[in-house]
Amino acid sequence: MDVKERIMQRVNEINDPQLLDELLKAVELEHVEELTDPERKAIDEGITDAEAGRLHTNSEASQLVKEWQKNKVDHCIRH
Repeated sequence: MDVKERIMQRVNEINDPQLLDELLKAVELEHVEELTDPERKAIDEGITDAEAGRLHTNSEASQLVKEWQKNKVDHCIRH
């Protein structure tokens, strides 16, 4: 299965309308020129961290994303 097929399969499994909307924006590149101040700050902090050697392996990053997704789902369930 190539990357495009894997992406399509994963998107088809998503039922969260807000997440789907964000994915659509990313695919259409609508957000590129519309970064918010917090987004710009986060990017700048990421660049600073990378330059200082504060990086995560792919495995660590994957685990952080899984934790973030779980927290997001838990938050949505509670509200």
